Amino acid sequence: MAKTKPCTERNRSIKNSTELLMDTIFDAMHEKKAENILLLDLTKIKGANFDYFVITHGNSTTQVNAIAEEVRRKVKTILRTNPAHAEGFANAEWILLDYLDVVVHVFQHEIREHYQLENLWADAVITPIIEEIPVKKAPAKITEKKPVKKTTKINERKSTSTKSTAKPTAKPKPKKSTKKI
Repeated sequence: MAKTKPCTERNRSIKNSTELLMDTIFDAMHEKKAENILLLDLTKIKGANFDYFVITHGNSTTQVNAIAEEVRRKVKTILRTNPAHAEGFANAEWILLDYLDVVVHVFQHEIREHYQLENLWADAVITPIIEEIPVKKAPAKITEKKPVKKTTKINERKSTSTKSTAKPTAKPKPKKSTKKI
């Protein structure tokens, strides 16, 4: 039976902080509608200078910039951490945010297809990150209200004139004569 190393408090906090960092990154990406988010686990690859790659793309320079800025803003707000290195904001074709253990790549769709970065790291364990769709509760039973019918008298007419809002009075009906001639 193989012996395993006990998880020390420091290792546990590093693992938890990396997981929290990645969750924050994924949330920010989903918020800005990032597409095809992949997590590349490079922890088993010798010589890799980082543990994880997060790769995604947007469909315009505006979206690519928005995704990267949202990642930067959320990580700063929640974890109080800035990237050790950031580049690519000038042209927003490929933005890189380096958080030491986790490196974020936000591409434009065409640039991502050209470089195929996820294929360069074929030894990595690749996990697609799919946004969890919140389960919608069944709507409360809605009771239909029957429409209220408006009744109008036969002789009542709606006035289209804007001057008078008074209802017209009904004309008296002629009486029938009972005399025979």
